[in-house]
Amino acid sequence: MGVLALQRALTQAAELLDTVTADDLTRPTPCPEWDLRKLANHMIAQPRVFVTMLQGTPPGWNGHEDYAVNLGEELRTRGNALINLWREVGADDMMMVDPDWQSAEIAIHTWDLCVALGRPTDGLDEAVAQRAVVAMDRILGPERKGRAFANALSAPEGSGAFEHLAAYAGRPVPFAPASSR
Repeated sequence: MGVLALQRALTQAAELLDTVTADDLTRPTPCPEWDLRKLANHMIAQPRVFVTMLQGTPPGWNGHEDYAVNLGEELRTRGNALINLWREVGADDMMMVDPDWQSAEIAIHTWDLCVALGRPTDGLDEAVAQRAVVAMDRILGPERKGRAFANALSAPEGSGAFEHLAAYAGRPVPFAPASSR
């Protein structure tokens, strides 16, 4: 089931990346040090990093990929390689080598991308976000010391599943870009 959620997370992220224009690449995102271009590059690099992890090699998160066009297609290509490898090796529950964790990573950044583009999340697969919260809670818990995710926050009442995921990942919901704060 985890690989199917990962596949769905990758598919919806790629579909959203298909809509990004060159003018969008400088938009701010909920990730303070990233504009939309850096966020997209990170999202496209994630499947490569996850493949490396599955193959038993320490990953390198600081890749130098820089894409400005065909963002969705780039993610699809790398995502397909990841899904195919998961089908070969089978899902296990090792920390960080877990399809649910990988799905959570993609899903959180899909929310970041929606926010940066000013798009609603109501068309996204809520089951992906709900499963991602469970994976984050299981692997990280609500209090975090790392720099990738801040301590869990609460989303406002009536928020959708992706807003709850974003808040659990430490993102302020609703998010206001720095230029409007």
